[in-house]
Amino acid sequence: MLVKKKENLIRIDTYIKYILHKNNRNFIQKILEKGLVYVNKILIKKNYIVKINDVIEIFLPEKKKMIPENLKINIFYEDEYVIIINKQSGLVVHPGKGNESMTLINGLHFYFLKKNFYKQIPILVHRIDKGTSGLILVAKDKNILEKISKQFYINHLKRKYITLVWGYLKKKKGTIICNIGRSLKNRIYMNVFPNGIYGKFSITHYKVIERFKYVTLLKCTLETGRTHQIRVHLKYIGHTIINDKDYGSIEKKYIKSIEKKDIKSIEKKDIKSIEKKYIKSIEKKIALHAYYIEYIHPIYRKKNYFICPLPERIKLIIKNLRNIGERSSIG
Repeated sequence: MLVKKKENLIRIDTYIKYILHKNNRNFIQKILEKGLVYVNKILIKKNYIVKINDVIEIFLPEKKKMIPENLKINIFYEDEYVIIINKQSGLVVHPGKGNESMTLINGLHFYFLKKNFYKQIPILVHRIDKGTSGLILVAKDKNILEKISKQFYINHLKRKYITLVWGYLKKKKGTIICNIGRSLKNRIYMNVFPNGIYGKFSITHYKVIERFKYVTLLKCTLETGRTHQIRVHLKYIGHTIINDKDYGSIEKKYIKSIEKKDIKSIEKKDIKSIEKKYIKSIEKKIALHAYYIEYIHPIYRKKNYFICPLPERIKLIIKNLRNIGERSSIG
C-alpha cells in the first residue's frame, strides 16, 4: 500500500485502522508487535509516523497457525537473542499472497520447534527480495526486535551488497541520490523520480571492484532502504544487474555506457550472443548478493559484523569472465 497525501503524518496503528476498517485495537497492536508490518521493507515500531509515498506491507495473520516446514536453512550465526541467515536465491522470506508456504519464516518456525524454543518466535528485522541471496538478521522475540529496529533510524545497522552489472563504469566510485517511488504505469515496479516531487529520498554508494569488457563487478552500500533500491538505482545510471528480470536488460540502450570504441562493434544481432557468452550455463538468477551486515548487539552492546562469501552462481560468472580473457582492470 502507498501512503497518499491525505493519510500523511499519522501513526501507523491509526493508518492500519483507517485502511483495514478495523476498530479492534488489540488486533492492530498484535500485528505490529508480531512484526507483521513493514514500511519500505523495514520493520517499524508501533509509534511510527507514516509519510507520503511510504510503501507499507501488512502480513495479516491467517486463521490457521503458521505451518512449520522442514526447509534447508543456512544459519550463518546464532546466539540466544538473534539469528543471521544466509538466504539462498529463490527463497521467499515471508508468507504472502502467492507464497503462503515454503518461506524462510516457515522454515524458522520448524527450526525453533526442533530446538525447543517454545517461548520465542522468529521475526525478520529486515527483508531482501526473493531472487537476492545473502544475509538477513532475525530477532528471537519482539523485545530484541524493538531494540535492533531502532538502529535503522540512527544508521547503526549497515548492509552491503556485491553485484555484477552490464556496462563499463569508468569512475572508481560514486553515489546515486534520487527519489524512488511506485511506477505510475505499473505499481508492481519502482521508478526513479529525479525532480524529487514524487517518491522517497534514497542514497546508494557504489565502488568498482573489477572491470571487464562489458561487465563491472560492484560493491554497493545502502544509506537508505527503499524497495528494490539497488536494482532501480543501477538501472537509472544505465548499468542494470545481470539476470534482473524486472529491471535488467541487455538491450542496446543499456550498453551505451560502454566505451565508444566498443559500441561501434556491437550490432543488435550480437546482443543475445554477448549475453550468452558471459553467462552461458549460468543459472538465471539475479547477480545480487547481500554479503555484509553490521549492527550493535541488542544485549551485549558490542558492534557485530559478518561477511558472507559469494554464492557459486556469481563466482562462476566471474570465473568465466576471467577465463575468456575479458578482464579490463581491477578497482
